[in-house]
Amino acid sequence: MNEHANGNGLPTDRQAAVEYGLVQFQTMMAERDQMARDYAELRTKYAGLEVACEAQTAQITDMQSRVATASLVRDQAVADRAKYETLFISIQAQLRAFAIPAAPLVTGSED
Repeated sequence: MNEHANGNGLPTDRQAAVEYGLVQFQTMMAERDQMARDYAELRTKYAGLEVACEAQTAQITDMQSRVATASLVRDQAVADRAKYETLFISIQAQLRAFAIPAAPLVTGSED
């Protein structure tokens, strides 16, 4: 027979099983609490990373917009230069057609 080790009426082996169960339960609860703290910390870190990612995405979108705008400005400048080159070539052709010399027409002043 099992001896009664204390005044709670449980045999020693049962008292040991109860104590072991309580230790296991408390260990499991401590692990659960630690996991809950770790989970909360990870959620906070995730939220911060998500905000940083959204900020980076916004910055990339802004940069892409700036590049597109710069490309449009460049394309317009190239088109304008082509128009001016065409204008100057046309003027040069007219000067040649009418045999206008490439020297200044006014060589002095009456002053």
